[in-house]
Amino acid sequence: MTRLIEVSRESVTDPMPRESFRVAHRLADHPLFKLDRLARLAASLPADQVEFNGPVAPNQDPNLTPSNGMTPEETVRRIEEAKSWMVLKNVECDPEYKALLDACLDQVAEQTGGLMGGARQRQAFIFVTSPGNVTPFHSDPELNFLLQIRGNKRMSLFDAKDREIVSEADSELYPGKHRNLPYEEKFEEKATHQHIEPGEGIFVPIFAPHWVQNGNEVSVSFSITWHTEETERLVKLAYINAILRRFGWAQAEAGERPLWDDVKVAAYNVLRPIYDGVKRLVGGRYAALALFFGRKAPAATAAG
Repeated sequence: MTRLIEVSRESVTDPMPRESFRVAHRLADHPLFKLDRLARLAASLPADQVEFNGPVAPNQDPNLTPSNGMTPEETVRRIEEAKSWMVLKNVECDPEYKALLDACLDQVAEQTGGLMGGARQRQAFIFVTSPGNVTPFHSDPELNFLLQIRGNKRMSLFDAKDREIVSEADSELYPGKHRNLPYEEKFEEKATHQHIEPGEGIFVPIFAPHWVQNGNEVSVSFSITWHTEETERLVKLAYINAILRRFGWAQAEAGERPLWDDVKVAAYNVLRPIYDGVKRLVGGRYAALALFFGRKAPAATAAG
């Protein structure tokens, strides 16, 4: 069988690589990524699984993100002139996209001897972007292959451990936190610039800060994400460290105090089901945030 994605075994020596590397794929002509199919997908998804906006900057304030005044379906159909950026989230809820996600990650696992592409929390996202538009500076709490389907883009990618780029506080997570991060142009001196064309892709390490500049054509990208036991642990620590910081107790970074990390992970495992239960009881994340923190979160978050 022809592989959908090609990963060099020499690139992967750990289930959670700390460095980015390139991959190749054969999805550029796949019918699931034609604009008509994506428009129908956008129209079918619940509102909280579709995020789109007008023109933005790398340092975009999430509270001032402009609307484009269109529906999700119209945004896709008019993407060439819409001056918009869109992400269709958790498209694995559609059986066709789930099958494609699973096929890709199963092939990654096969090529890496099981080191990557495991079965934990597999998710898929599709980005549809107008010519010249920007994905603001942010980080993601999962392992990620970003596969370029149509058009081209440049990613500025940074070291997740560089505290001159992202502070310890900004690297932590809490319910309602927006994924966007503070950005300054001087950061580019430390960036790794990755240019990707159709048929090419990039592995993005967990929490690695990045922003993306689209080329002069419509762009479609497929993001496939997953977790390992180690990344799940890092996400739990990022939540607990943020909670403790809110009480004035800044914490050592993950791995510096392993026994204390174990205690915090155990606390997360107790507290998260309580929070999720309250979300169900009061009718959703925003109501739960208002109850716990006395406020509502921005509509688009990466940590919920």
